[in-house]
Amino acid sequence: MKQEKTRLYLIRHGETEWNRGGRYQGWTDIELSEEGKWQAELLAKRFSYMPLDAIYVSPLKRAIATAEPIAKEKGLPLILDEHFKEINFGEWEGHTVEELTEKYGKPYTDFFDNPFDHTMPGEGSFHKVAERSMAGFEEILKKHRGERVAIVSHGGLLRVFMIKLLGLDLNMYRRMWLTNTSVSMIDITLDDNKFLMTLNDKAHLEMAELLKNG
Repeated sequence: MKQEKTRLYLIRHGETEWNRGGRYQGWTDIELSEEGKWQAELLAKRFSYMPLDAIYVSPLKRAIATAEPIAKEKGLPLILDEHFKEINFGEWEGHTVEELTEKYGKPYTDFFDNPFDHTMPGEGSFHKVAERSMAGFEEILKKHRGERVAIVSHGGLLRVFMIKLLGLDLNMYRRMWLTNTSVSMIDITLDDNKFLMTLNDKAHLEMAELLKNG
């Protein structure tokens, strides 16, 4: 149903074993853990009460498995979109921060401290990642102006995308966090003003914990 504003729900995928172990995942195609599958089901229950017009998803398995319960709940197809694939970290993938610090030293720690100012393996630059995600956003806006669209993607990619879309300071990459299956909501007005409405909203997980412990 058309409305005056376009609403984006930016969703990080559910937990994987590599998330639990603090390992860079990037384009490595890791499955959801059992915890991640449970998180995805809770997320779908949340969206059962929310209007939704389209679901875009990264083509990696962990994102697809997170989006599938929502798609089933809402009766919507999944639209796989390479623009929202995780950042490609090349040879860094599969390693922890501690392992990469030991192996690469200052070139890695410089990147870790200021990722927009330094290169990395794989995709090479966060600026390229920002351009890729913004190209995907422009296509979505053309097709879904005035609608509500979920983008199921990855923590790194979504933080880069939000910084670019909202014109945030580049240092915000290390000053924000997205929990697995969290929902961040951005509204875009007809004159293309962007408003961050929620960030890292994980109420569905918190409510489940309260009920479990109550």
